[in-house]
Amino acid sequence: MTLDPSATYLVKLARPVKLGPFTHGPLNEIEMDGATLARIIEQEGEEAVDYARPL
Repeated sequence: MTLDPSATYLVKLARPVKLGPFTHGPLNEIEMDGATLARIIEQEGEEAVDYARPL
């Protein structure tokens, strides 16, 4: 998956992901920038993300 770090994505996680002091859950879609999404994938692996759609 090629991510644009400055783009905004609508993300659904497959499992809880801890990023800094926050834990993001898999229950709802979350808006996040591409840089944050890339950090999650680097830290947790692609299987942590159910889907990510650019807005």
